[in-house]
Amino acid sequence: MKKRLFSIVSSILLAISLAACQSTPAPAKTAATTDKTPVKETSEEVKKEPNDQAVQTNSTAAGKMQVYYLDVGQGDSIYIKTPNGDDILIDGGNNDRGDDVVAFLKKYHVDDLEVMIATHPDADHIGGLDTVLQNFDVKSVYMPKVTHTTKTFEDFILAVKNEGLKLKEAKAGVSLELAGVDAEFVGPVTSYGEDLNSSSAVLKMTYDKNTFLFTGDAAVKAEQDMIASGTELQADVLKLGHHGANTSTSEAFLTKVQPKYAIVSAGKNNQYGHPTAETLQKMQAHNIQVFRTDEQGTIIATSDGSTITFHTDPAKIEQNTVKNNANDTPANPAVTQAPQTTTSQAAATALKAKVDNPTPGQNETIHLDISGMSGAPFTAVFHYKSKDTTYTGTVGTTLPVRISRAAAGFEVLIDITVQADGKEYQTQTSFIPQ
Repeated sequence: MKKRLFSIVSSILLAISLAACQSTPAPAKTAATTDKTPVKETSEEVKKEPNDQAVQTNSTAAGKMQVYYLDVGQGDSIYIKTPNGDDILIDGGNNDRGDDVVAFLKKYHVDDLEVMIATHPDADHIGGLDTVLQNFDVKSVYMPKVTHTTKTFEDFILAVKNEGLKLKEAKAGVSLELAGVDAEFVGPVTSYGEDLNSSSAVLKMTYDKNTFLFTGDAAVKAEQDMIASGTELQADVLKLGHHGANTSTSEAFLTKVQPKYAIVSAGKNNQYGHPTAETLQKMQAHNIQVFRTDEQGTIIATSDGSTITFHTDPAKIEQNTVKNNANDTPANPAVTQAPQTTTSQAAATALKAKVDNPTPGQNETIHLDISGMSGAPFTAVFHYKSKDTTYTGTVGTTLPVRISRAAAGFEVLIDITVQADGKEYQTQTSFIPQ
């Protein structure tokens, strides 16, 4: 009897053992429970390895953010690709640069823009944005609460409406809803009335440990207000305000931002002397490395969240402080764009424009003189406060222009394009009606 009972019990135990060996769910569940704490500890260690594939789903530091400071001549246009693949465009250069910006975006396979930012209504910042709006699906458009009476501004507003969009106000405290980065406007802090430059949208973008500050044409007054607001302004890369003019980038602002790198977006041999020697000397005094679109073309900054790299070497400040002298030879040709032909480069360098009276009265006639490429046809676009007016002529022949009742105190920018050797060359000048 005992032997029979033992045999039955043994059979039952053997059956249970075999069933356990054939079943997979139970061991898997037990393993997950047993290893729960060690897995968490391992995950934290893996995050420190930037090349490990597992990091890409757990940490934005595995991706890269790229910032392109586009060479659009005397103007601004910045394209940003976030680590999560969102596309942002800040400004679009002047009216004649819209096609260039579109071509650039298409070259980099941009199919839409999550965010477009118009820093302020000046033509050299928003002139090309209407063309971009006509060519891309744009999700949202931000701009400070300012208006302008120029045709350029009207074209931009119309393009926004045609896309079924409404302008969102860019002002201090407004954040952009973007994954993987922190993006917040730190300016304008207040209203500056008709002071369009001070009204510029100023965006601070942070990716992990790296921060970029984009300032438009924000003037010293706007900088002072940003400092007074108590907002954290420190940034690794600073886009200098107003193309490096001495109306921006005050000592107090530099001390607050403490940038390692500065970007100047300006036109080659521009008539405004941008960037000014004073601004460049400040960069040198603060040991800030400078990159310039007028000398190095489009500047590309890449951040992996901890380190920022540039695709070219910094510009030489010692050389740049005297860049307006046409006889100067660059001390470091490696950081300048090579001309297509020697003749074309020489002609472009010699191209100059000026008006005989920079402060004319109402209804007076001014005379525009262009030199350096004698006999070549040119187009001159006068950017009045209320509209843009285009004139044509020949280099070497004075162009008389009656300014009528131009807005007193408003600087009228003249964009000049010369056609020669199958290429286009540009220069600028301006005047202020009294």
